Parts: sequence; structure tokens; C-alpha cells
Amino acid sequence: MKNKKCVLLYVIFMIAASIPLMNDFLIRGHDIYFHLMRIEGLAQGLKNGEFPVKIQPVWYDDYGYSVSVFYGDLFVYLAAVLRLLGFSLQNAYKGYVIFCNIATITIAGYSFGRIFKNEYIGVFGGFLYSMSNYHLVNLYTRGAVGEYTGMMFLPLLIYACVLLLDEEREKENLAKGSLILGISMACILQSHILTAEIACMVLVLVVILYFKRVFCKEVLLAGAKAVAIAIGLSAWFLVPFLDYMLRGEFNINSIRNNDILIQRQGVFLSQVFALIDHAIGQSLDLSAGTQGDFAQGAGLTLMLAVVVFVVLFFLGYRKNEAKRNQRIAMTAAFISFIMVAMSTIYFPWDFLCRLTRLFQYVIVKIQFPWRFTGVATAVLALLWCAIVSYIRKQYGQKKALVLAVCVMLLMSVSAGYFMVDLLERGERIQIHSANDMDSFVASGEEYLPVNTVLDDLKKENLYVEEGIEISDYTKTGTTIRFHCENAAEKEGRLELPLLYYEGYQATGRAADGTSFPIEVSAGQNNVVSLKLDAGMEGDVVLEFVNPWYWRMAEIVSVICLGIIIWYGYDNKGGRLWKRKQKG
Repeated sequence: MKNKKCVLLYVIFMIAASIPLMNDFLIRGHDIYFHLMRIEGLAQGLKNGEFPVKIQPVWYDDYGYSVSVFYGDLFVYLAAVLRLLGFSLQNAYKGYVIFCNIATITIAGYSFGRIFKNEYIGVFGGFLYSMSNYHLVNLYTRGAVGEYTGMMFLPLLIYACVLLLDEEREKENLAKGSLILGISMACILQSHILTAEIACMVLVLVVILYFKRVFCKEVLLAGAKAVAIAIGLSAWFLVPFLDYMLRGEFNINSIRNNDILIQRQGVFLSQVFALIDHAIGQSLDLSAGTQGDFAQGAGLTLMLAVVVFVVLFFLGYRKNEAKRNQRIAMTAAFISFIMVAMSTIYFPWDFLCRLTRLFQYVIVKIQFPWRFTGVATAVLALLWCAIVSYIRKQYGQKKALVLAVCVMLLMSVSAGYFMVDLLERGERIQIHSANDMDSFVASGEEYLPVNTVLDDLKKENLYVEEGIEISDYTKTGTTIRFHCENAAEKEGRLELPLLYYEGYQATGRAADGTSFPIEVSAGQNNVVSLKLDAGMEGDVVLEFVNPWYWRMAEIVSVICLGIIIWYGYDNKGGRLWKRKQKG
């Protein structure tokens, strides 16, 4: 009955978090067009027989875009598959949001429940986390697919840290902790690199706080295993990403925008402690105040955890609570304070940017200080769980239940106002396919080759030099086939309607069946350009081919996943997936 009640509560909370989806439209989030194009690009790439998809078709009047090289698509494939099964684009997106809502609350519930060894506390923590202002903002106000996907795994990351930093250093806990830490970091990395960057900052902070406990043989070995697992599972994404970042010239790794300062985009103190806040708005500059902002702070309900904890601390918390739970609560309170501070206009981001070019590069990539609210939300939910756990043991089950219900009702007020404001003032859109969107939407155009002029990309525009004739031209996604003849007495150039990325290869086949390579390079405005020899004639195929080391990285990830599955389910390793049995 206990499990059935928990399942029922989970279902109710999942439905509550998905209320804005229960209609025939979408609320236009800040980044929603970008992510809808990602889903459509993945679906079209899969339809064309590509896997994994790296250069997505559809974008820029079908010139293609390397979004899948730079932005992890692991979980978004679910939405792409729904699209292939016949769902409209907006319903495929809604299906993905529902999946994320289910995963967020259950992963958070599992993690918090295991930390405090109580399923109901897990449900309580899962509700607070999934219904928090910042999570709802990412889901609906911003349409920030990468960030709310990455947020699913932050509680799991916390659980892994608790296991690894356990004072008893039990082998089973260390093994389980390293596995969960590696998996959670891999999932965050393949969802949203900026969230992974912030998570790494928090892990560094945890290492500093628990320096003595971390720097021992057993924990260091477990940490090394976690790093190996994260890299192994993410190799198929990391290798192409690093390959382009280190060798290519794109807007994302160019020196432009290096002088941008982010402190003025931070959160005001009034927003940190707001009970009700706007669902609709923009991230405005400091000079605009809070008028027109969307909810960016952790909110009153979560911040009250710090206040209650301080009160309990002076009422005998240290004397009555177990040391393990004390450390968890105190660490959560400290990290939440740091994360909230870093999200505000008061944190010296501009000063840090001026210290070194390295600091400036990292800080500028964060874009908005309020991104730290995501981690703050997770640790504040953890702190509330620690408080309820303490009240339950110290003052009884009923008082703990009353406190939990009061906190959840307060959170419901915030979430309820948010959803009403969202549905009343949000712009409603209906997107059934890519035809309902502008294919030139690409957020900050980060993944374009440097100096690409979008206005000069004309649909199906071919530049053909004199003496070159082409026929039987077909284009399917990022693959182009045609018959070509260069009747001129000198080599010629042919430009095709695809943006050039390293990996495109062209092969010609003569009438006698012999094959010959054709040089591919970047032409004017960074489009694909073919160099055709004098007198050349034959059938030409241009396609994107993953380099061999990309394929090797994919094999490494598959092997790593296979080892984890085998380890998790074999007779000995299977214990890691179960509760520790007494006796």
C-alpha cells in the first residue's frame, strides 16, 4: 500500500506539472523554435538513414546545420522518433516534455528518498523540485530543452556525492556512487553543456569542503571510475564536439562577444524570495529593474528551508540529529547560499571577468547568472527533505506530515500563479511541421562557420562556372547526387546548397565504372565547393561521412554502456541496483 500511495502521488504531481500542455497549442518559449527545429532536423536525418545525425538537414532552407555536433541530442531522439511515428511537431515536443516531467519527479524522488531512506520524503522532494519556479520557467517560459533535460539528473548527482562521501566508505556505496556519478554526469553533459559546467563547479566546491575525505585511496579510485564512466558514455558526443571546437572556426569558438559582461543580467534579492512571480517576460538588464522579468529566483518556498534550518540549528539540531544527516543538511545550506549568491546582480562577475582571459571566456559562456538557480533549486529541495526527516525523527510522523503539506501548499501557490499567468499572457503558437516555422531560427547562430552571411544563402542555389553542366540533380537531406561534365580545358568549381563542415566527401563514377575522389572545400559564404578537373565526366555523390575516430568513439560508448548493463545485472553487480539487505 505504501508503494501504491507513492505511485499515486507521483502520477498526480506529474499531471500537475504538465497542465500547460493540455491544449491544442504551445506557449511560445524563448528558445522553443530552436528546439523544435532540432527535433525536426533529427527526425529528417533519421528518415534519410543517418545515425547518429550530426549535420541536421532542414535548417537554413535545407543548407544543413551542425547543431548535433555541438549540442547533445541523446534524449531528444525520443521526440524525433515520435515525429517519425506520425505525431505533429508540437505533439512530439509535448510528448518529450511529459517524459521529462515524469523523469524529473521520479529521479528526484528516488534520489532524495534513498538519501533519507524514506519513500515519502522522496515524493516530497520530487514535488518541490519539479514544481519549483525555475524548473517551470525552463519548461514553459524559456522552452529550454537542454537545461530542463539536464536538471533531471542533478538530484542523482547529489545522491552519488552522498554515497561517495559516506564516512564508513563501504565498498558497495563507493561502487554504486561512482557508477551513479558517472552516469549522471554523462547524461547532464549530453543534455546541456552549460549545466554540466555548473555541475562541475559544484563538484569542485564539494571536493574543497570534503578535502580530507576525498583524498583517500578508496574515494579517489571511485572518483576516477566515475570520470571514466562519464567520458566513456559520452565519447560518441565528446569526440566530434572537441574535434570541431579545436580544429574548426565557428561563431561558438571565435573571439567575438568576449567583452560581454553578465552581472547586469543577475537576479534581484526581491526575486530570490518571491512567492509569486511572472511566468512571462524577458531577462532584462539591471537598469530595467524587475518589471518585465520572468521568475528567475529560487522563490520563497525553497528559500524558507534556509530560515527553518537556521532556527532548528539553534534549537538543538546538532545535538539531536545524526552526523551523516547533519553534514548533508549543512552542505546543502552552504551550497545553496553560494549558488543563490552567484545568481544575483550582487556577485562580482564583472570583476572576475577582468582578472584573466580564462575567467572571462568561461563566465561569458554561462550567459546569465540566474542559470545557477537550477543547482540552488536542487540543493534547497534536498535541505527541505533533511528538515522533514529531522522533524519526523525528533517530533513525530504527524508533525513532519503537517510541515511537508504546508510547504507543498505554499509551493502550489507559486506554481498555480505561474501557470495561470503563463496561460493568460503567453503567446500561443501551433507548429505542426517545419513548414510552420522559419528555418533560419538558430538562437545565437553559434554553430555557423565564422563570417557566414545568412541572407546570402538562397534556396537550392548552385554556382556553376562556365563549361560545367549538371543534370539528374537530386538532394536528400545532406546527400546530393547528380551527373556532371566539365567540358572546359581547365579545372572548374561547383558550389552546392549546403553549408560546409569538415566531413563532407564527394566521389565521382565514370562511365566505365571507375570511381575517383573529388576535392571538397569551403566556397564563397562557406558553402560546399567541389573542384572539378578539366574533362571530368561522371555521376557524383556528395555526402557527409563521419571520420573514423568519430566511429571509434561511438564504439567506445556502446562498449561502455554494455559493460555497465552487464555489471548492473550480473549476479554480483546486481546488488548495486537493490537496497542493501540487512544481515
